[in-house]
Amino acid sequence: MENNCDGYAVVDVETTGLGKHDRVIEIGIVLLDTRYRVVDEYESLIDPQRDLGPTHIHGITPSMVSLAPSFDEVAVAIARRIENRVLVAHNLMFDRRMLSQEFQRLGANFDPGLGVCTYKLTRQKLPLACKTLGLPPLVHHRALADARASAGIVKTLAPSQHRTPASVCNVPGNLTQRTHRRCADGTTPVLNRWLSRITIDVGDPRMVQYMDLLDWVLDDLVLSQDEQNYLNYLASELGLSNDDVALAHEHYFNSLIAAAEKDNIITVQEHTTLTAVADALGMSIDRVPKISSSDNENVEIPHGSTICFTGSFVDADGSPLSKATLESMAVQCGFNVVPNVTKSKCDYVVAVDPNSSSRKTKMARDFGKPVVGVQRFLDTLKQVNP
Repeated sequence: MENNCDGYAVVDVETTGLGKHDRVIEIGIVLLDTRYRVVDEYESLIDPQRDLGPTHIHGITPSMVSLAPSFDEVAVAIARRIENRVLVAHNLMFDRRMLSQEFQRLGANFDPGLGVCTYKLTRQKLPLACKTLGLPPLVHHRALADARASAGIVKTLAPSQHRTPASVCNVPGNLTQRTHRRCADGTTPVLNRWLSRITIDVGDPRMVQYMDLLDWVLDDLVLSQDEQNYLNYLASELGLSNDDVALAHEHYFNSLIAAAEKDNIITVQEHTTLTAVADALGMSIDRVPKISSSDNENVEIPHGSTICFTGSFVDADGSPLSKATLESMAVQCGFNVVPNVTKSKCDYVVAVDPNSSSRKTKMARDFGKPVVGVQRFLDTLKQVNP
């Protein structure tokens, strides 16, 4: 590795699919120094603003990303972490290509350099590679968990080949500390998780560091007394006044509201989440936007209605259920199926999750068409053809 390189950026992404039009929906990054010591971790779900693809594989649902930032909102944070570091991934070609596509959409210049593919090093799938090398088992298809596993592999094997670091430039936008992660599984000691963070020296570094900790402790939407004590301690150590802390809370809360409102609706789940955050921060719940989406889970779908399907579906057992199969079932039960959402020729849209932000669900809401979940549709079929 080049002497002037800052270390390694071990990356894993979950995506909507494998093609050139697919998007990143979760990213995990583990930063290692040149001696393979962990110096930072980064994790976030990402709203692709389209269908999420194979939910049965990655386990990410539309409701999970409804408050997540889009890639352009976290692009600067990601770029600063991988800049001048050697990229590492298990199947590097794939992760590198997906990141490249995302940066290209923003007009940024991304050079992945010459990285390390732990799949090529081990010639084994990630879970088996971890077992072979005696590394801790992982929860597969979780971005940060996979990145940690790959970091363990590269540390264990310490490849000596010549490597060159990645570079990213001309990334539009500003650095944001807001992330949105899957619920913590409780296996990582909270204090250790906090202490693994580093300060990004941009703007007021004191505010950045406080915001970073605030984002982590609100992961479960609850601010315990111990967490509040650590926040107070950090604010004191950083020399933040009460007004500074209030401003940080205000900025954080407003960023969540902006994320919830980006599709022009506030779902029941988004309202519940925002209310919990407001309560945790001691803010008036009157500031939480009112629910604007209707509850379509109990809506009746009249026989003969025209339906459009969107998304990648699974049945009650979690097995893939193709859109073609659903369309065939609908036609056999007397429903009409159309490929696109229109104002006059589509009555209902069936989605994996009614909170989906896919193009079709957005058009349905614009046209005032109900968006129902696939389970509600299947229940309707049972009523029509018991």
